[in-house]
Amino acid sequence: MTGQTSPAKHDVDVLLVGQTGVGKSTLINMICGFEEGSEGSAKVTNDVRPCTEVATSYITPLSREGKNLRYRLWDTRGLNEASDDPSIMTKAINFFCALFGVVSACERDLRAVCDEHTGRDGEKAAPLLIWCIHISKVGVPVHWEQFRKVYVDYCREKVRPVVVVTNVTPGRPSAKSQSQTELGWEERCRKQLQQLGIGFGNVPLQGVRKYRDTSTPEYKADCQAVRDFIVSHHSSN
Repeated sequence: MTGQTSPAKHDVDVLLVGQTGVGKSTLINMICGFEEGSEGSAKVTNDVRPCTEVATSYITPLSREGKNLRYRLWDTRGLNEASDDPSIMTKAINFFCALFGVVSACERDLRAVCDEHTGRDGEKAAPLLIWCIHISKVGVPVHWEQFRKVYVDYCREKVRPVVVVTNVTPGRPSAKSQSQTELGWEERCRKQLQQLGIGFGNVPLQGVRKYRDTSTPEYKADCQAVRDFIVSHHSSN
């Protein structure tokens, strides 16, 4: 059975984190096999308005080595959109917020979720931290700095970090089918991760393509690919 249920001792926790509008709720529905808009599914919108107002967990069984494990997927509130080229005023505001420990409500909520599920009291760490990032942002350092903040400051590096890149264009790279932004996205991700000192640049990556609707072969294939990706890379640190 999939859906929102009470925590169980042996649930495998998976934290999905990223900016507002990146597609975390859509990934939840893909992994759990929910039709968008159906009862119990994660709320999805077609714009940049927040879908998730409070961290919500969803349960789904996924097969690992011949047996089903119960995965608890945490759909967290979206982080505030980071400016690709912040102004002097924005930099000043960010400096003073950091200096005086001022954080946004979504960051407070996210930190609370990470604290609860990363073994602060000696319990096992959450097996997986999934950073969700839009294909158009993979070459922008400030967006990866947010990932490092969550991984290092909030989760204290007690989770297995992986990355899911959303909105990747299907098909082979070409001028017509794929923009220059998307060429070599895996290499660009690894470069950013290496510069931040996360996993020596070897953090597992998974792309999720654009799709017309949930009945397309691309969507169904990506649903299974993301499930397999989670099962392959979760660990009990």
